[in-house]
Amino acid sequence: MAIPQNPTPPYPEYTDAVLNEPANYGILEPFFGTWVNVNPNNNTTGWGLHTTCMPSPGTNTETIFGVFHFLCEDYTEELTFTPVAGGVRNRGGTNEQFTGAVEYRQSVQRVSDGVGIHEEVGMYLWVDQMYNHAATEESVIEDNGYPLIAIGAGANGPNDVPPYAIARSGTIPHGSSIMLTGSFAQDVEGKPPFPTGTASWSQPFITSWPALQVANAPNLASSPLAISPSMGASALLTPPDGSTAVPLNLDEPAPAWAFDKSLPVTQPDSNLTYFQRIVADSHYPYSVRPDLRLRDAIKDQNISKYTLIQLTSKHDGGPQGGILNIPFVKKFADVTEMSLNMWLETVIEDGQEVLQLQYEQIIFFEFMVGSNGQTTRWPHIQINTLRKKTAC
Repeated sequence: MAIPQNPTPPYPEYTDAVLNEPANYGILEPFFGTWVNVNPNNNTTGWGLHTTCMPSPGTNTETIFGVFHFLCEDYTEELTFTPVAGGVRNRGGTNEQFTGAVEYRQSVQRVSDGVGIHEEVGMYLWVDQMYNHAATEESVIEDNGYPLIAIGAGANGPNDVPPYAIARSGTIPHGSSIMLTGSFAQDVEGKPPFPTGTASWSQPFITSWPALQVANAPNLASSPLAISPSMGASALLTPPDGSTAVPLNLDEPAPAWAFDKSLPVTQPDSNLTYFQRIVADSHYPYSVRPDLRLRDAIKDQNISKYTLIQLTSKHDGGPQGGILNIPFVKKFADVTEMSLNMWLETVIEDGQEVLQLQYEQIIFFEFMVGSNGQTTRWPHIQINTLRKKTAC
């Protein structure tokens, strides 16, 4: 079902009284507060998880076919959303936008030793509130020093329709700053969809972040794997004995070739050898597809509905967000693209409604030149399941 996401002209007329109105935070308001890890099944499926590929020691951007350093780690976090008091006014002549700003602060710790591994601060912005500010004789005199002979029909000017309802800005200590934009689908019935079996390798669950069309949000829970086509991901579908290729079923145990220590000798140039440690990782299948942990965390839950927020730094054929990096990051592990899925879920427990937040964040690093001569895109994925921290 199509869900309206943007204001539609004609907008309400701006008056100075608007300045005294409380800020409108839209669908961001339920996020207010501090969120921490939840462990629904009383086991490790509730922990956050990140996969990260980085340049291996001794490599450089000209390495063909370069080795890479792979991390797959559990983490806990504290994620706080704090509203900024008052609407933030953006003046655009005829168009006045009042942004509802929500500050966020994220602190992430590694489960194995409790060491902090990520800090981030920024703002989520509700950019959906618009007003029309028409020219008047008074405003013309104030800004130009003399009256016009006639204001005329053009005094109202054209109304702008914002292309996105939500934005996120953020600053990361590694030296990157982000601006993501996107939209949402509200009150979608049931659970968020995730793949099972071999569906991880097919549409729509392997869609690589197309232009967002949240009217079809239930079909857009797409998630890149922890490997990308430029890394030779298709080789994971090919058995080492050369027999007919079949998709790797991520709901079955890891295949025998993942633990075959002879592969680096018998097939030194094989893509199976290249990805062997990702498949053999103790977090499998989450090391290959992290969002399966989100699926497994909610498999026994009664979720009545959810709101999906989708943001990205890159839209097809429309206004863009972006990422800025310090020179070192730009040169050696350029962060080029970032996308985010957030599911705000209503869970029914003991007859009560409980809010739960799941997210999946996909960042692409670019370094090294692949065997096809193109720059390799390395996914860095973070997922977690959170609930609001209760008062002591």
